[in-house]
Amino acid sequence: MPKSKDIPAAAREGRDSLLQFTVMVSGRSDPAEVMAYAVERGWLDADGNITPAGIELEKALSDQSGTRSAFQGT
Repeated sequence: MPKSKDIPAAAREGRDSLLQFTVMVSGRSDPAEVMAYAVERGWLDADGNITPAGIELEKALSDQSGTRSAFQGT
């Protein structure tokens, strides 16, 4: 997996966001299992780089960031 300093900041943030989502949907907490889950779904490549599918998913997740708060407290 690439070292964090070798990944551009925007890609690193996108990958981190994607990994957080992967933890939520997979129910896994072990970093290797989380990474494997994301790779199996095509969100990350075998080197841990975000794929075009991962970028699309991360964009869809970030587009929803404002809608989540609308349902809090209901």
